[in-house]
Amino acid sequence: MLVLGTACTRHTSLPRSSPHNVVSQLNDSTWFATGKAIRLIKPGQQPGSVFTLQVFTDLDFSGNSSVNRSPAITGCNGECVPTQSLSVYQIPLKKGRYTIAQLHGQRVTDVERTNYRLLWNGSGLAKEYVNGKGRASWVRITRYDPESCTVEGQFSLDLNENLTIPNRLQNQLPPVARFRHGVFRVEVKDIRLKE
Repeated sequence: MLVLGTACTRHTSLPRSSPHNVVSQLNDSTWFATGKAIRLIKPGQQPGSVFTLQVFTDLDFSGNSSVNRSPAITGCNGECVPTQSLSVYQIPLKKGRYTIAQLHGQRVTDVERTNYRLLWNGSGLAKEYVNGKGRASWVRITRYDPESCTVEGQFSLDLNENLTIPNRLQNQLPPVARFRHGVFRVEVKDIRLKE
């Protein structure tokens, strides 16, 4: 008897040939997107040691009735009309594994909480998922290169549907958005705030 086995390759870093700089499994589907690491710099201050991972994609979702859509699905690699966004705040710009609960303890405002959003027409909120209590969501920074201004890492997130959103989309999507085997290699962008 001959037994053949196959295994899924799980990358611990993003392949150099990837056309997208963020890739993950979302529930049971491949999810790809384009992101950046944003550092907000207040007037008179130097760049800080934390960043926000801001990610967008134009992949479709169940129940999307947007009129304004990207002509071709690109994962927002180039011009696009985003249908989904993922934001993770207060990530230290150094190697290490950080739970989302740890990051939430560092936030300055209530708005700075990890979220995954489904969007109408590029910006209208259709549905939101946020970090649930007791979930083991995390982000790991594996490399930061100040010369090329890039940061690489991995993530695993369990985000619950935010039931407080008025007029949220009622569709067949599960109540939990599970991101698994997420990897990213993104450019660090400094944004200087005006007084």
